[in-house]
Amino acid sequence: MQIHDQCPVSIMIFMNDALKKKKSVSFNDVMAAPECKKFSVADIGKALELLRRNGLLKATSRFGCSELLEFTATGITDAGREFLKKH
Repeated sequence: MQIHDQCPVSIMIFMNDALKKKKSVSFNDVMAAPECKKFSVADIGKALELLRRNGLLKATSRFGCSELLEFTATGITDAGREFLKKH
């Protein structure tokens, strides 16, 4: 998965809106988002971690058996804002 694929882009757009209304957004919030329903749970987990590792989201994550178990985003970084301007 690449950072400019549809799944990470959709998640960033959702995060941008959601974090204006709430202090944090969880993995479950993303999975329940209408714009993310078309993606698998595994793809959402990979995309969230890709966004965090590339410094686009301020977030904490926890893994188990090579799968994302918990994810909580608390903000979008400056790099994340620049990313959103391009999409």
